[in-house]
Amino acid sequence: MADMESRTIVITVDGSEHSQRAFNWYVKHLMRPGVDIVYLIHIADQVSLPVVSAESPLSFPKDVWVEKLTTRAKKIEELRDHYESKLQQLKLRTSGKGGFISEEATSGFPGQQVCEFVQKKNADIVVMGNRGLGKIKRTFLGSVSDYVLHNSGVAVMIVPPTAE
Repeated sequence: MADMESRTIVITVDGSEHSQRAFNWYVKHLMRPGVDIVYLIHIADQVSLPVVSAESPLSFPKDVWVEKLTTRAKKIEELRDHYESKLQQLKLRTSGKGGFISEEATSGFPGQQVCEFVQKKNADIVVMGNRGLGKIKRTFLGSVSDYVLHNSGVAVMIVPPTAE
């Protein structure tokens, strides 16, 4: 394996069964331990924080903010621990490159952020799951995987839901 050229893989993760399925697909079909540099990118949803308290409309809802932000941070940390341990087990965490990256959502649509990350890391391929939205829902709701496919400028593997 010493003569294999390294490649940079970006796998989108969000804690859903769809992103886990994409990670598992990468492990089964593409993984090259010690050669691949794997980034697991998580775009953290923006938290909707109330400006006033429902219990006391004239006071700032500090407790609600703390609870929501703490819950969100805990979920991100659990996701990080889950995937970092998988990277270690699979020997995909070498030379300090790659790993789990969580970024704050900077816009209403994470697809653009994924594409920016892919370009910044000079990725060779993106692996991501999709929810299996129908044509109509995808048209109105948008699809992160569809956006990344058409805008990333690199190869994109979209792992579909399994037929049940």
